[in-house]
Amino acid sequence: MIRTRFAPSPTGWLHIGGVRTALFSWLFAKSQKGEFVIRIDDTDTTRSSKEYCSSIISALNLLGMNSDKDLVYQSKRFDIYIDKIEKLLEENKAYYDKVEVNEKTKDTDLEIQFNNRLNKEGHVIRFRNQKENKIKLKDLIHGEIIFEPKTFHDVVILRSNGVPTYNLTSVVDDISMDISHVIRGDDHLSNTAIQINMFNAFNRTVPQFAHLPMIHGKDGKRLSKRHGAVDINTFIDDGYLKEALINYLARTGWSHGDQEIFSMDELKELFTIDRVTKSAAIFDHDKLNWLNQYYIKNKEINEIAEMILPYLDLINIKVDDRNYLEDILRLGIERDFNLKNIAEGLQYYFTENIDYNNDISYKPDSALSVKILEKVLERFSSIEFSDKKLINENIKDVCQELTIKFKDIGPVLRFGLTGRLKAPSIDALCYVLGKDKSLKRLSDFKLFLESN
Repeated sequence: MIRTRFAPSPTGWLHIGGVRTALFSWLFAKSQKGEFVIRIDDTDTTRSSKEYCSSIISALNLLGMNSDKDLVYQSKRFDIYIDKIEKLLEENKAYYDKVEVNEKTKDTDLEIQFNNRLNKEGHVIRFRNQKENKIKLKDLIHGEIIFEPKTFHDVVILRSNGVPTYNLTSVVDDISMDISHVIRGDDHLSNTAIQINMFNAFNRTVPQFAHLPMIHGKDGKRLSKRHGAVDINTFIDDGYLKEALINYLARTGWSHGDQEIFSMDELKELFTIDRVTKSAAIFDHDKLNWLNQYYIKNKEINEIAEMILPYLDLINIKVDDRNYLEDILRLGIERDFNLKNIAEGLQYYFTENIDYNNDISYKPDSALSVKILEKVLERFSSIEFSDKKLINENIKDVCQELTIKFKDIGPVLRFGLTGRLKAPSIDALCYVLGKDKSLKRLSDFKLFLESN
């Protein structure tokens, strides 16, 4: 059976590149009717934390990449690793080596962190790496790669503090978990020859490898915090939808013709590893924003209202009238690209008093603006706001009365109603706000202009 794994180390938040690695590993397994499993590589007991671990698992579950088996924690398998290292020692495939103290290692903490029968003070255990034969790897993405024996060295598999190392634990677990395909970032290529030799030392079948190119920023450098958010939780917390994140990451280094929008079922059906590009993928925030906006716009309004409530709560907006919220969302969801921004953009619908000093770039003609507001207030006071068309007709009548164009009246009314120039159409805005709120805001703006 095809079985892939994702093996994050809980020493930090889950990087967006790690999520893509998990996604490609998950998609490959699902496209082959296989299994996807998650292993937590937490042998670094000094840097691993429960907080990071919980965050990683939570993010993967939220995105739909659940493990098909119980999670494996390497920190609970130390005794198994010691057994395997002892077997290598018995077969002369590993040996003790005295710890070399130099400028780089003199401050290393050598205190025992894991007591076991193989500990020998001042010594490490090294894997006896074969150095006679080349290693030929047929990588599923990069094709044939040849590793020359001169590059092989005897890596440490048990530190002097008693803790087994990554190369050993990874191979032992891939064997015990029956991993058929290892899909990981190409920053692991340097470990691959050593690990292949280790699989052979244990007389076990070497899994197939697929090394994914890294994700870079638009400047061509490896994606990092200087390019903006890179932690998956930041995107989730800001209100990027699961569908958009999955869709975007799937298209980051993989393609299926010119198709841009994919459902999860389509991805599971269409994904093939041979369509993954060999070159570094570029992370494009604008493209992700476009996709997220697309998925938000295609949700039912009642769904968006439900999703937006926690974000409104974060900025202390309590929604008493769900219908009012849904009417607002019908006006504004196309203007922002994530739920956090949408929520922040809705604040003026819920406030009692608009701040008219918040946009110093807007400098209206006070005399004309006051005259416009007087006429509009007069007309709006005499009509009911039960029909957007009626509101619009009265605005047009004011334009005719004052011999002005809509471009002269529009910014005045929009700013008076919202405190901003970018807002929905005035008739729709008035209709949703209602007569009382609209009249109060326009009257407040008139007083503001008269007093400044």
